[in-house]
Amino acid sequence: MDAIFEILPEKLKGALYSLPLEKIYELRLRANSPVIVCISGRNMFLGTRGVTDSRTHAAVVSRVDLDNIIHKASGYAIYAVNDQICHGFVTIRGGVRIGLSGEVVTDGGSVSTIKNLNALCIRFPHEIKNCSYPLLPYVFGDNRPYNTLIIAPPGAGKTTILRDLAVQVSAHFPALNTLILDERGEIAANYLGDNQLFVGDYTDTITGGTKQFGFENGIRSMRPDVIITDEIATADDAELLKTAVRSGVVVAASVHAGGIDEIRRKPAFREIIAERIFDRYAVLAVRDHAGTVIGVYDGNLKVLA
Repeated sequence: MDAIFEILPEKLKGALYSLPLEKIYELRLRANSPVIVCISGRNMFLGTRGVTDSRTHAAVVSRVDLDNIIHKASGYAIYAVNDQICHGFVTIRGGVRIGLSGEVVTDGGSVSTIKNLNALCIRFPHEIKNCSYPLLPYVFGDNRPYNTLIIAPPGAGKTTILRDLAVQVSAHFPALNTLILDERGEIAANYLGDNQLFVGDYTDTITGGTKQFGFENGIRSMRPDVIITDEIATADDAELLKTAVRSGVVVAASVHAGGIDEIRRKPAFREIIAERIFDRYAVLAVRDHAGTVIGVYDGNLKVLA
């Protein structure tokens, strides 16, 4: 968490030090508006001495504060992280992801940067060892894991579960090659070539590449038996996933959704469900800690637990 404190204004550091950092999901900073901190799934105002119910006692940040945070996050070299900025975020040491809101600048139809920032969403990564244990009897077979989709709303711990699942795959199936496609640098939190968060002893990581790059080039170059990736969101993502599974690669992935019924309604997942691409579906919910499993389903969406 040290990386977070290195980029924040002084007026926020003291307040955060007084809070249970292990329960903080995100910090939301809007220009000239009260700062909001999400603790255990609950949004509260952040004052200079800690949380407060009063908007008038909340800390306020300016556009200059937002610009300074991003300049510090880039090591005072915005050009070095502009590829990330074009995708709406910056990831710093420790796997801390900073989402950006502002004016999108395009060049020839492609995003070239984001300027005039008006809001930042700082996501706090959490490493909860063994949090995937409740899933293991359902997602591990005798010789390899099952194709598994983690379903959860924002803040419920999808990335946390996937990270620990990578650790468990490495521990239980050391003969299998596991590859993490870490598009936004949140699962393994790779920084200058080193994973900041533990993802297993027999796990390889591709950080920052698109899912298309990861699935197509990762399968050819790293010959994985298992691929772990986050946030399947589009029809293109779904097609890449289906191709990988059909080629014999086991896939564990995540998706933003409130539950099984919402997955049924997502156009990108209709064929996935019909073709039984996934053997297991695990549903998470926002509770006192990230990664709380509330349901496990088989490939036919029949309740297992």
